[in-house]
Amino acid sequence: MPIGESFALAAALCWAIGSVLFARIGRTVSPAAMNLMKCLTAATLLLVARVALSSSIAPLHVTSASALLLAASAVIGLTVGDTAYFEAMARIGVPRAILLLSAAPVFATIGGALLLDERVTPRTIAGIAVTLAGIGLAVTSRDERDATTGESDRPRAELRAGVGYGLLAALCQAAGSLLSRRAMADGIDPLAAAAGRVGIGAVALIASALLLGRARQWSREIADDLAWAKIAAASVIGTFAGIWMAQIALARSASTGVATTLLATSPIFALPLAHFVGHERVRARGVLATIVAVTGVALLTLR
Repeated sequence: MPIGESFALAAALCWAIGSVLFARIGRTVSPAAMNLMKCLTAATLLLVARVALSSSIAPLHVTSASALLLAASAVIGLTVGDTAYFEAMARIGVPRAILLLSAAPVFATIGGALLLDERVTPRTIAGIAVTLAGIGLAVTSRDERDATTGESDRPRAELRAGVGYGLLAALCQAAGSLLSRRAMADGIDPLAAAAGRVGIGAVALIASALLLGRARQWSREIADDLAWAKIAAASVIGTFAGIWMAQIALARSASTGVATTLLATSPIFALPLAHFVGHERVRARGVLATIVAVTGVALLTLR
């Protein structure tokens, strides 16, 4: 398998592990506060890696246009997108939330065709349709009982809100991927792009905390019960390693659609992981939905 596609699958595994860890932490920490601590941790680690490997923090010969594209990618994909994703996990659980991210290739493929002149074939259209069918199968299934709390079905309003947040996260991930790929095409290397994106995402979250008057509340949530340490540990796997490898995948894959599709295979890993740690019970319909969505992923990926 080409190096770009290999890194995309490795990133998907990291995100699946991170998602399960973040979901457990999210029971006591709000999505935005958790996203802030995650971005701060990952930005620090990525900057250290950047300096260690290149003796420079900033990429050389970066243009103002590339910097703006990277900033937009960070705010859309990380500040907004990851916060929406954490909201979705809190409302509808890890398997459903992470499966909704399978919609990202749909948005990315359409965006790639419209903005980057990437080719859309009948197989691509079929892959999009099958992927969406798998997502639809997952989000329309009823909850039986939560595996950890024993509570009955989630309210319909909670389900609808969770689905909305999940789709918003997928749209933001696709937009962030397109913008990031375009910025790297102008000469920004993957590690610098990853460090810059996460750092800008953290700054945007800090600015929003100040503007919304949530800075003190988020600080308390992060400090209570050593939540900061738990988030930092999850960030090493789910963000530092995941985003670095994802940036390489976006830079080295055949197209944005292919890279984003492989990055969306996290449900394959997340479903057994969530079941193993007791966070979510694996049900037949969820397994079927994942198989259908992954079939759509294969149609989009195979050439």
